[in-house]
Amino acid sequence: MKVLGIISEYNPFHKGHLYHLEESKKRTGADFVVSVMSGNFVQRGEPAIADKWTRAHCAVDCGVDLVLELPFVFACNSAEYFAYGGLSVLEGLGCVDCISFGSESGNIEELKEIAKILVNEPEELKTLLKEKLDEGASYAKAWGLALEEYAGEGASKIVREPNNILALEYLKRMAKTNSSIKAITIPRAGGSHNDVEPTCDYASATALRKKYHEQKTMDGFIEYMPMGSYRNLAKLEGKCNINMEDLFPMVVAEILRSSPEELSSVFSVNEGLENRLKSEIRNVRTMEELIRKVNSKRYAQTKIQRMLMHILVHLDQSSMNRIITKRIIYGRILAMNDNGAKLLKIIKKNKSAKIPIITNINKDIRDDSLLWQLLNYDVLATDLYNLTSGNNLYAGADYVVKPIKI
Repeated sequence: MKVLGIISEYNPFHKGHLYHLEESKKRTGADFVVSVMSGNFVQRGEPAIADKWTRAHCAVDCGVDLVLELPFVFACNSAEYFAYGGLSVLEGLGCVDCISFGSESGNIEELKEIAKILVNEPEELKTLLKEKLDEGASYAKAWGLALEEYAGEGASKIVREPNNILALEYLKRMAKTNSSIKAITIPRAGGSHNDVEPTCDYASATALRKKYHEQKTMDGFIEYMPMGSYRNLAKLEGKCNINMEDLFPMVVAEILRSSPEELSSVFSVNEGLENRLKSEIRNVRTMEELIRKVNSKRYAQTKIQRMLMHILVHLDQSSMNRIITKRIIYGRILAMNDNGAKLLKIIKKNKSAKIPIITNINKDIRDDSLLWQLLNYDVLATDLYNLTSGNNLYAGADYVVKPIKI
């Protein structure tokens, strides 16, 4: 029995994802495919194009056997935490043999060599990084410049690409934990990750989201998406068009309500950003304007977006530290097919899982349990997503919706 793991967002599931999935199956000979997928908010700090249940349904219809949720605090976070959460779930199942991720590099050995450098953090590299940060470079740019001086231009080019960056975080995490999971990478097919216009059959998720938000219909999407994904998203037409601007009133209310001290306790608020938020909040009229006013050359826009989402759900530094220190994690099932159900039976029979497997939060978790300290952010994120999108707060709540069996 061979089990393949994929950490994903599928926002939305497109032909590039299908290519990655099918190539990964071929290369590994996997009998089962498990995906740990972001919930209703994604790594860029934005609401997903469709709710997590619909996107999980898309994934299973397109060939994934079992979809588990990547908890909000990891999904809506930096690449390091995103990788930490995804790998913690896959490793916690106790049956995953290999993980596959996309990359611009396509060379797993090349990526492993750079990951080894980043894990060991040689003193010379740390000194170079500090110099670049002191010169005013953003953290991501400083890393690239420091690595270029330390390891050459080739390494620097690799860490500038978004899929490579995430691939390196997976490999760093696996090296730190001496993971037994084997890693493979599939070269990214088609357009760039950040392309804003569909230019080929393998259009980027960024381009597809932009296209949908602009035209507000699924017209023309069939050429970029597998039928299983297209069909499920088409059912939501007119109901899955929320974006950051829709969250603006709630974000404003939270910033107005909170004192500077309360804001500074939020996980991703640092270096005086709480004061900038308080001083600018009465002078802005849109989320875009707020992000632009608070932003600086030191931070990427996605960092600011994640910070605003953390403020919205009250993710504070002490709670995040507790989640990491106590290694709070679970595998919450979103969707499965018959093969996925078979894998769950095997996991249960062999008692291989090292983490709780959750199918019904009403039965599987008590409000006073450690797991609730992580799950409550998922529940709140779902409520906020439903509130913003106009979905029924009760019918769409995490307490009500059950895993989808296809």
